[in-house]
Amino acid sequence: MPTEYFEDIKLHQKRKSRGYQLSEQEIIDFAKQWDPQPFHIDHEFAKSTKFGGLSASGAHLIAICVKLGNEKNPTPAWMAGLGWDKVRFLSPARPGDVLTLEIETTSKRESKSDPNAGIVHFAGRLLNQHGEPVLAQKGSALVAKRRKL
Repeated sequence: MPTEYFEDIKLHQKRKSRGYQLSEQEIIDFAKQWDPQPFHIDHEFAKSTKFGGLSASGAHLIAICVKLGNEKNPTPAWMAGLGWDKVRFLSPARPGDVLTLEIETTSKRESKSDPNAGIVHFAGRLLNQHGEPVLAQKGSALVAKRRKL
């Protein structure tokens, strides 16, 4: 798989990932281990909430974003994640939903402390099969520059 270095990253280019189908069992298993709230693991309880049924944990949605972002082609020459800002959970993700990550590079600059890297800022949205956002976030990462020979 080709590598995308700092110099290759284009501003305002939107990319979409493959679809990721969210299963009921995955929602329950993830929540039991990482976020055991009853509206993530108990069908009957979840029916009585404002969600009206099981919904995926926010931590689960973030993990899906990371997975889909790391499958990007070409693969970014990540050196380090620098942080996520303004993470928002916009609507519930439910069993059977097919989620797609849409990422747009919003800005980039040379690193002041590392001449072999640049800092890339991006906006991401996790969309369901209807194109409705279930999560939105902004983030930044340190990306390697192409080595000069």
